[in-house]
Amino acid sequence: MGRFARPVKEIRPWLGLALVLLASGCGIRAVLQAWDPLPLAPEAPDRSWTPEEPSTELRAPTDAWQQSSGATLPAEQKTYDLPAVVDVALRNNPETRRAWEDSRAAAARYGRSLSAYYPEVGVEATAGPSRFLFQNDPQPITIKQNELQPQIELTWTLLDFGRRASTAEASRQRLLAANFAFNRKMQDVVFAAQRAYFALDAAKGMQRAAEKNLELARSVREAAEERAALGLATQPDVLLTRQVDAKAVYDLENARVLVSDAQAALALALGVPANAPLEIADLESQPLPRNLSVAVDDVIDAALQQRPDLAARMAQIRAGEAAVEKARADFLPTIGFSGSYGEDIWRYRINGAPRDDVASPDYAYMFNFDWDLFKGFDRVNAVREAEAERDAARAELANLQLEATAAVWKAYFNYRAARKKLDYAESLLRASQDAYDANREGYGLGLNTIVELLTGERDLANARYLVVQTRAELLTRSAELAWAAGAMEVGTLR
Repeated sequence: MGRFARPVKEIRPWLGLALVLLASGCGIRAVLQAWDPLPLAPEAPDRSWTPEEPSTELRAPTDAWQQSSGATLPAEQKTYDLPAVVDVALRNNPETRRAWEDSRAAAARYGRSLSAYYPEVGVEATAGPSRFLFQNDPQPITIKQNELQPQIELTWTLLDFGRRASTAEASRQRLLAANFAFNRKMQDVVFAAQRAYFALDAAKGMQRAAEKNLELARSVREAAEERAALGLATQPDVLLTRQVDAKAVYDLENARVLVSDAQAALALALGVPANAPLEIADLESQPLPRNLSVAVDDVIDAALQQRPDLAARMAQIRAGEAAVEKARADFLPTIGFSGSYGEDIWRYRINGAPRDDVASPDYAYMFNFDWDLFKGFDRVNAVREAEAERDAARAELANLQLEATAAVWKAYFNYRAARKKLDYAESLLRASQDAYDANREGYGLGLNTIVELLTGERDLANARYLVVQTRAELLTRSAELAWAAGAMEVGTLR
């Protein structure tokens, strides 16, 4: 693991470029290390958990979560850029709330495991009347009494040879696993919001391209109709241009449907109603991520070091190891202490005449030694079960590491390809524009046929669509690579 230090420093600046559209200064940093302050649940559903954060108590949910059962959008904001969209997603997506509640439950379970170190104290009291009749000469004796027996009891396990420590450590590691899972869920939500944002931006770009293509198709149709009126074009030429015009109208309507669908998908990713007023900022003029300057092996190393889901699995392994220690400690005895203190209080009436109250204190204490020598091989099988579960967690971690490596590998080369594809698409657009302009000029001079002009128009339209698609693909691939590397950035949103 020593070789991880250098790549992390080199990769983080690049990831900032790859996700240039995200708010600066934000971050989830899942670091695989030992945590000494008492780890507890994350502060709020829209805040990542950091292992270094000291805390001594569980915090309540934010007011937004306490007071609102539905999705919220800032009333003063009409156009949302990417950081604002991520903010809305983290505040409203139910998945982040569920993961946060899981962390809080794990924190409570850890607190419960620590209670075994404390003594148990209880109070017990009995009270009630009684009556006794003695046959005596010259007259019977009647005794009535009211009895009260209050008592306080204490039991305390003094020594258990690691049972409590192992149980608490297992709970602690499960808490860490839940917190890291919460961090990963936040990254998932951010990634989903980004993808939906880029898809909606692409759909709007496709609509703009379709509008330009329709304008172009109509100008060609009008030109053909003018030439036909002058006897310079045939009726089939005009019909061909009208055919292309109708196809352009169809493409525009289809693009509008894609915008509507992408709008609904973005609303779903944000956890808001589909009809919520949600206008996003145009990304067409925004800078794009640059070419990669780091090797794929360095990105893989960074992913294996910082992905929260890997950290969660490692914590689960440590929890399994603690469970094995607990199962082995069950073979050993326990030593405890118990004690009680109370009073017996009687109030007498003899033949109706009250007598002095009588109080008798009583107490007891003792040390207890308990050792189960044989339990029908239950403890042997408990150790085997714990060891098998620990080893299964190790296998799961190994598989997840392979999956993470494959995800980074694919995302890395998909990103490189998307960067090159965008360059090619932009070159194709320029060439298609030049070819169309030349065909349009030649058609006006009678040097080109309408078929050549329409072919150039079609190629130009396809090139416009291709640029929009490859631009969106590049943005999505950059976010995908950051997600695969565990470097998806989450902002401090207040």
